[in-house]
Amino acid sequence: MRDCGLSGEPLRILVVALTRMGDLYETYPMVAALRERYPESRIYLVAYREFAPALGPLSLFAGVFPVDPKPFASLIRVREGPLEAYRAIRGWINELNALDADLLINLTPNRIGAILGYLIHAREKRGLHMTPDGYRAHYGNYVPYLGMLVKNRQYNNLNLSDLFLKIAGVRTPSSIPLGIPAFARESVGQKMDQDGISGENPVISFATGASQELKRWPSRLFANCIRDLLTRRSEVHVILLGAGEGDCRRNREIRQEVCAENPTFGHRVHDWTQRTGTDELFAILDRSSVLVSNDTGTMHAAALLSTPVVCLSFANLFYPETGPWGAGNIVIYSKAPCAPCAPDSRCADPVCREDLDPRLVSRVVEIRMSVPREAVGEAIRSLRQNLESETVGGRSGIALSEEDASGDFRYRPLGRDSMSGEEFFRRVYERIWKKELEGMDIRENIPWESVEFLPDVLRHAARLRQMAEKGEKLVRKVAACMNNDSASVPEHLLQDLEGLDRGIEEAAWVCPPLGPLSLFFRLEKESIDIWNPFDLLDLVGKTEKTYQDLKRRVSLFTRVAEESAACTAGRRVEPKIPPCTPDEMSGKLLVERV
Repeated sequence: MRDCGLSGEPLRILVVALTRMGDLYETYPMVAALRERYPESRIYLVAYREFAPALGPLSLFAGVFPVDPKPFASLIRVREGPLEAYRAIRGWINELNALDADLLINLTPNRIGAILGYLIHAREKRGLHMTPDGYRAHYGNYVPYLGMLVKNRQYNNLNLSDLFLKIAGVRTPSSIPLGIPAFARESVGQKMDQDGISGENPVISFATGASQELKRWPSRLFANCIRDLLTRRSEVHVILLGAGEGDCRRNREIRQEVCAENPTFGHRVHDWTQRTGTDELFAILDRSSVLVSNDTGTMHAAALLSTPVVCLSFANLFYPETGPWGAGNIVIYSKAPCAPCAPDSRCADPVCREDLDPRLVSRVVEIRMSVPREAVGEAIRSLRQNLESETVGGRSGIALSEEDASGDFRYRPLGRDSMSGEEFFRRVYERIWKKELEGMDIRENIPWESVEFLPDVLRHAARLRQMAEKGEKLVRKVAACMNNDSASVPEHLLQDLEGLDRGIEEAAWVCPPLGPLSLFFRLEKESIDIWNPFDLLDLVGKTEKTYQDLKRRVSLFTRVAEESAACTAGRRVEPKIPPCTPDEMSGKLLVERV
């Protein structure tokens, strides 16, 4: 079904998010913003069945369509044809289409998501989609960003919750409504009374589990952190949170180790593993002064409640992308050269987990407790200043989340890491995407410790710009041939385009800071939205625009990097521009579709 636009306020909004539990919580600020913009709307969620019970407090959802993941595997199996795959999910698709949605927002970032975006009917669609000839289509300026950031995550500082807001086309909501039942608050209050926790006692909750061992901070380090915190703060009580059998064993070991040296700590360390449901979990987090957590769904639940979070980030976790949403949250991360590793990494020796010093974690918790729960204005400045004093030396870094001028929440590393090369390029791309995708021109000085290798990056950027110009010219030649009824498109033109696109892709391999530009170009080119396969001139025109967009973005990259480096070094950085070689030419997708 083709986009036809909304003729008024959408009444039925369908959000498709076949993803992890934490990601579902990260979509909720978008849901709150949609409700603020469309007060009379009813918002429905499509999610995996296993996560449906954990969605209770997300009260803005009018309903949930639970999905069993197994039938969807048939959509991507090579041995099964498309007809058999469709039959496997036809009944479920018909149920969704019976909703007659006014607006579909598809946040499922894979091939299954693209197919669902095509099959589900709605009057307007945003997010991932698919064209009739089987290519991905991106409905919204920021949708290609979702596909680009995984392979270029070291140059991204846009939080997923803010990305979902941009895909939906809404701004940061003024509040996050949640439905925590009164019985859940009463139950938590009774448990605290039984455990000797008064209303005056600060409660520090610890979420020690995670979906994979790789993402879990070792139990002994949790124990050392808790012991140090209880020693320094006699009024503090600690609650250990968890659900599964693994969490039970881990938290039991942590509590035993904490109490081994000082048995009196047993009165202030409370193991609540498997003692709470989702509603009570939200009530506990709402009562907590701080949550200390691995990168988990519990962490994102706390962020929705504006409960301050100290997040532990290492291995394949990347805090600018998946850190807790909102201002005043803190991430302590490993500074290992290999961190973060690839998203699907299965490292056999995750030594980076040992980089986080338990004493540093406990001090950071104390610092966060010293400022108001919702840190803004002078409080956030005081928090930043106090955290800066903890960044001297060590194998771990500290990042603080703050609201920027446009309303996004960005994590800024503190200390010398704020002037690293990767942070420099993250800030450069922040300005590029704001300008290109939102039309906002941000002017700010980007601190950088060294500009020594920038000339090499700019030299590769100049070659990338030349390739974009070459692509424009080649596509125009293709268009000229197609306009001439008596002439066919010469094969060598298509081969030249194919080689050129290969060169654009290889530019990112040779010079990783150019990776976001290269991959964004490829995603936009692949997703050219052609509903009439015979309208080849339209295809060629849109293909030309992708090269024009790439050229403009490379020029902007160069200008922003040069301006920022000049402010840092007090001089202009002049790149040497080499000639564009003949083998740097392509257009495989255009070849396939023409």
